[in-house]
Amino acid sequence: MLLTLVEARRYADAAIRAAGEQGLRVSVSVVDEGGVLLQLDRMDGALLVSPDVATAKAVTALSFQRPTSALAEIGRGNPDLLSSLQKAAQFAIVAVAGGVPIVRDGTVVGAIGVSGASSEQDEALARAALEG
Repeated sequence: MLLTLVEARRYADAAIRAAGEQGLRVSVSVVDEGGVLLQLDRMDGALLVSPDVATAKAVTALSFQRPTSALAEIGRGNPDLLSSLQKAAQFAIVAVAGGVPIVRDGTVVGAIGVSGASSEQDEALARAALEG
């Protein structure tokens, strides 16, 4: 049940296509089940920081096995918990929408992160990529 490079490219292409249709300029990152980068694309005109943020969103979604928007909700209700998690983690936790796990047969096999638009738009693009 490994996430393949072909699948990662398909997800990234779908997110970029959807962003282009909306006139958005984003970066898209896809990581495998170990958090290793499989695919990273930065659209022309996307913010220079967006590839790093997209990858951090993907790793966060993978690590917590839930969308990063869920962590944003947790952070709003309990900022001390989020701060404690960040101190304990070996990676940057990004608690804003835009990272979504890739689930196959109930198992998280990777994640996609999108950055460059609003957080809500980033997450919508990530979800759109997973849907087709």
